[in-house]
Amino acid sequence: MRINTWFLFFFSLFLSLQASAQTLDELESEKKQLNQRIKNANALLVTYNKQKRTSLKNVNLLSLQIKDRERLIALYEEEIALLETDIKTIEIEISTTQDKLEQLKQQYAKLISETYNNKKRYNELSFFFGAESFNEAYRRFVMLKEYNRFRHNQGLLIEKNAEQLDNSYQLLNTKLKVQNNALNSVKSQHKKLLNDKQSVNRNIQDLKRKESSVKQELRKQKRALKKLEDAIVKVIAEMTKESVEPSDFHLSKGKLLWPVKQGIVVSQFGEHQHPVLKYVKVNNNGIDIQSTSDNVAKSVFSGKVSRIVPIPGYNKAVLVRHGRFLTVYANIENVHVKPGQNVTKNMNIGTIYSGKGENSGVLHFEIWEESVKLNPELWLLK
Repeated sequence: MRINTWFLFFFSLFLSLQASAQTLDELESEKKQLNQRIKNANALLVTYNKQKRTSLKNVNLLSLQIKDRERLIALYEEEIALLETDIKTIEIEISTTQDKLEQLKQQYAKLISETYNNKKRYNELSFFFGAESFNEAYRRFVMLKEYNRFRHNQGLLIEKNAEQLDNSYQLLNTKLKVQNNALNSVKSQHKKLLNDKQSVNRNIQDLKRKESSVKQELRKQKRALKKLEDAIVKVIAEMTKESVEPSDFHLSKGKLLWPVKQGIVVSQFGEHQHPVLKYVKVNNNGIDIQSTSDNVAKSVFSGKVSRIVPIPGYNKAVLVRHGRFLTVYANIENVHVKPGQNVTKNMNIGTIYSGKGENSGVLHFEIWEESVKLNPELWLLK
């Protein structure tokens, strides 16, 4: 019964540590993604600073950095909480094992003492041959054999528990080091977060001094996006008249390849507050992705090119049809496909505009299901 109790204790301990290890692995994976995104954003900000440009890009990137750092801090704090639970569990294990080891040592010392006292009174041979019958001699032989085996097993049990105790101490020290590193990382991220917030405020103040040009840029962008939306609506109207080719696009939610090799979402889907103009809201039918490696736009799924539309302010837009779905790649400078052409997944559609201005290196990407605008971030691979 006692053995079963110990088994259940250590089995439940093992399961709890395994569960927390899996959770810690998940946290590490998300932390890795956030750190990579922060690194990419930093590289872009360094470039902008060298060009001595203050723009909405700076504000958007810094705002993204703030969100990422806040999430990173939350992940570190979650990791610390999990580690503290692990540490408490290990401390209980150490305490329990220490108590058990002490009991075993006391029992073993008592055995050794009894063996020594018995040997003073008689030796094993005289004890064996002093029996009055063969059966009694055999019983004495078995008893001595079992006694020696029990004493040997007690010694092995002490060694096993001592080894387990040592392993628990090592695991505890490892967890404490990880916890301390996480605490230091939280402090470091807090400092960087404050710096980012100060940088955002400085950039916003600079842009507010140029409010008229910011408003002009916003009006220009709205006109471009309206023209793009009209072109998409026209294509959708034509699509309803045509036979729809079968496509597995609907099965790809959360699995689509990114339309750039590497990039950061600098403007998200839907309506949100303008970062500079206090009483102005902007509405994005898709997302804007700042490319951080090359400026090549790639198809996210196999389909057929429906239209290539020139959009003032967004260069050209390539519309690719996937059954009842449509993907849109805008701000393409050099288009590498033609209307009616079949494209495959990850195929080069064209190069993203890389000249001067706010849209340099930015791909505007949309997904439509017939006349419904979808949030591309929910469809792209995490």
